[in-house]
Amino acid sequence: MTVESTGMPMEAPVLAPAAQRSAAPRPRLRVAVLVDLALTAQAGGHVKSWERLAQAALGFAEELDLTVHFVGEEQKVIPLGENVRYVLERPVFSTARLGFLAHVPDHTDLAPWHPRLGRALQGYDVIHTTDAYFAYARTAMRFAQRRRIPLVNSVHTNTPEYARIFTSLLIERLCGPGALARAIIDHAGVPRRIEARMLRRLAAYQRRCAAVFVSRPEQLGAALERTGGRATLLRRGVDRRFFSPQKRDRAWLRSTFGIPRESPVLLFVGRINHGKNVALLLEAMTSLAARGVRAHPVCAGDGEQRALLASRLGDKARCPGNVDPESLARLYASADIFVFPSQVEEYANVVLEALASGLPVIAAEESGMGRVIRDGETGYALPGDQAGLWAEQIATLLAHNGLRSDMARAARHYTEREIPSWAEVLGVLLLPEWRRAAVEAAARA
Repeated sequence: MTVESTGMPMEAPVLAPAAQRSAAPRPRLRVAVLVDLALTAQAGGHVKSWERLAQAALGFAEELDLTVHFVGEEQKVIPLGENVRYVLERPVFSTARLGFLAHVPDHTDLAPWHPRLGRALQGYDVIHTTDAYFAYARTAMRFAQRRRIPLVNSVHTNTPEYARIFTSLLIERLCGPGALARAIIDHAGVPRRIEARMLRRLAAYQRRCAAVFVSRPEQLGAALERTGGRATLLRRGVDRRFFSPQKRDRAWLRSTFGIPRESPVLLFVGRINHGKNVALLLEAMTSLAARGVRAHPVCAGDGEQRALLASRLGDKARCPGNVDPESLARLYASADIFVFPSQVEEYANVVLEALASGLPVIAAEESGMGRVIRDGETGYALPGDQAGLWAEQIATLLAHNGLRSDMARAARHYTEREIPSWAEVLGVLLLPEWRRAAVEAAARA
């Protein structure tokens, strides 16, 4: 093994430094967080959330020893500080080995047991899994039951619904878009059956956990029932200093992307694929162009539909692929409207980052993000299947500079008052539940 260096409601307390939070020192809690995805610069919000929480954990050195396990191409340890580190393990059986799954956006490990991870889990007080389906989660469940270590689970990705979407794409890829595919998808209902089976697996997994975190309020009731009241709504944080309207720089935008200073910019950030519903974005942009509405769409991210989107939107669109973090913060602040049509989000960090950057946001109401938008004040939550309505609202915002400016200020103000920091997410939500689970497990031992 090689070694390399490398929110809350307003009534929730803002955390003091660790030394001030407790007069009586407590043993440092040893927690393993298991993320069944690769740690890469191109990773999505699931991975990035735990990167940010790991950085926040550096401020809890007296209370917490945190190891975040990711999938990696080679086995290594990446120290972040004295009390925080990443550990990468090679997959036993990666989905990347299955050619028919080449279209999935993230690869994971399908093995029922990961031997090296199983050995690495010894010595932790709490094991926290971030899915219920793949090698890390399955290994953790077996290990935790044998060793009577408390298991905590959080939901970050709507895996069952993604499975339905990508199963349908796979069937169409194998059978073509004709009658046979429709019979399998619509009449036999194979994608829906797979989705339902994965939901049952998630429910069974949660019943065996000492604590569960869910991402949507509508999931909380069922999780509370399954766990006997040991479920909590997990919020996400945002770094308001890094994502800020003060980074607005239209001269940089013009020189980097060739966008005229006076042209309004519509920004999308995320994977450019079927799961993010970019087809609606394409249809809305086409409608705006047909109506003579001037706008430059910028789609920051990669995916199998990136080339299609770029070719269909024409020379006014910019699809630069993945953008480095500092450039992304400047891009948010320099845009005019943020559009996010994904319908299957558990919680999208990019929406919070856009709001913190002072952007009005238009998001699909079916996703988990409609609830963070104050309709008509910080943006709009619209049906994710009505491209005409999206075009209409975008056109309205572009035509009224004053309304857009008011929404921009309201968006930033909303994040300052309502969205926690990542340190608050860790200290107010996660750490107390981890410690409670560990204390209760010790009492039963």
